[in-house]
Amino acid sequence: MRYLSDGTFLKYRNFIYDKFGINISQDKKEMLQSKLLKLIVKSRCESYEEYFRILTQGYDKESLFEFSNEITVNKTDFFRENNHFEFIKSSEDFIIDKNKRIRRNNEIRVWSAGCSTGEEAYTLSIVLLEHFLQGLNIKILGTDINSNVLKQAIEGVYSSTIKNNIDKYYLLKYFKKCERGWKASETIRRLVTFRLFNLMDDFPFKKSFDLIFCRNVMIYFDSKVQQRLIDKFYDVLVPGGILFIGHSESLTGKKHKFQYLKPTIYIK
Repeated sequence: MRYLSDGTFLKYRNFIYDKFGINISQDKKEMLQSKLLKLIVKSRCESYEEYFRILTQGYDKESLFEFSNEITVNKTDFFRENNHFEFIKSSEDFIIDKNKRIRRNNEIRVWSAGCSTGEEAYTLSIVLLEHFLQGLNIKILGTDINSNVLKQAIEGVYSSTIKNNIDKYYLLKYFKKCERGWKASETIRRLVTFRLFNLMDDFPFKKSFDLIFCRNVMIYFDSKVQQRLIDKFYDVLVPGGILFIGHSESLTGKKHKFQYLKPTIYIK
């Protein structure tokens, strides 16, 4: 059972692409095999085929959650790709002028798509509290497909190494020292709602967003999936809303209605 045949690899690759939008290339076959072996042993299956049936027949949602947790990549830090947060800090007047809804409703709605363990969402909390309209109702949604990372995001506890990424003023103001490192304070945690969500699904949002952060997520998708996501992000942004993507990503070559503001920053 240790060997993953090309035919079985293709079945898993197609399933991962259809379900999660992630394109597993042939040179990642051994990596996928290693992850599958671990999951198969845990589920007490006797073959790749038996485990595949469990995933695809839909009666064991727990196995599907474990599978998605294992194949997804999660890498993030506080204030990662900081130019985006500096843009928000320095562009309050511009953002509010382009998006009248914010001042009219005294509210800003932000989506951190692919939020991983929550550092991006909590960074947004800090930046908006410190550098945007006083008394503004800040609503941040953090979503990810990986239930394990969402548990840490909700708990809001991070290792002591976060002090290397966060200004000391912010660290002492918005975090409390604890046995395992630092815990995000209620001040920033209450602004964020974390949810399990697959970006391949239809977007169910009743209200649109003012800012969307989807950074270093689309690099794992092919051009076709990227195009679908860009279209869906456009649809759930308010007029004047802003999309932030990762430094290694671009909308160049894609059909879209966004206006370019700065590298990796686009406005509807």
